[in-house]
Amino acid sequence: MRRVLGGFITLAAIAGLVVLSYLAVQAWLEVKNGSSSINGPTVGVSNYKLPTFTGELDNSGYDISFPQCRTSIPPRRVGYVIIGLNHGKPMTSNPCFAEQWKWAKQHDAAAIYINTSDPGISTATNRGTQIARDTLSRLSEARVSNDVPIWLDVETHNSWSDSDRAVTMIDTLLKELHRAGHPVGIYSTPVEWFTITMDANVSVPTWVAIGKYSSISDGVIGAKRTCNSSNFGGKQPSIVQFVGKSNGIWLDRNIMCTNPAGLVARP
Repeated sequence: MRRVLGGFITLAAIAGLVVLSYLAVQAWLEVKNGSSSINGPTVGVSNYKLPTFTGELDNSGYDISFPQCRTSIPPRRVGYVIIGLNHGKPMTSNPCFAEQWKWAKQHDAAAIYINTSDPGISTATNRGTQIARDTLSRLSEARVSNDVPIWLDVETHNSWSDSDRAVTMIDTLLKELHRAGHPVGIYSTPVEWFTITMDANVSVPTWVAIGKYSSISDGVIGAKRTCNSSNFGGKQPSIVQFVGKSNGIWLDRNIMCTNPAGLVARP
């Protein structure tokens, strides 16, 4: 009985430390994003200027990729769609990209996202350049024009060596894609961005994920609330993603917080 009780107390203590650590990170991020004088590196493009976007656009959208190869494409029409180019890791192929991109171009606006990682191979600059060249080659083959925005998916489920390398790699990748003509942005969450980059500042648009919601309406409310708060990279997000169930299928849904310029492009 004492062993069981002791084990329970140990587990409770570990759980408490995890919660406290999470809250500490969140509090640190809020202070940094608010008015702290902490200076850190910045990833992005110097004096980044958003391109123009003509006309109105419904602020609701989907993002889909290779997991949706096994399911039907969402039937409901939305304002814009963001399609994943890779198969979960950089320099791989989403086998359904051609079909999904064709579907995306039937909407009023579209964009693309790519997966990123830095397992410590070669230099961080070489890694960023390599992913950029692979991305541009795949887009050229798919006849995607260079005015289409590219979002970098930065998540902990892929491999990362250390924060300094991550900052250099992401910064290099952003600059290479932008040099080729593409508007660029970063997708992540506050905790993952902190874990990977130690919360580097961001000079390009950000797209933040806020998780699952039991109803679409609750997700929309949560997304709109998040639009008005500081998030990762020291800025408010341009797009907020939530996961909601539609016709029995969980899908990534998005709410745009700002003008569409540089976030999506006309097909």
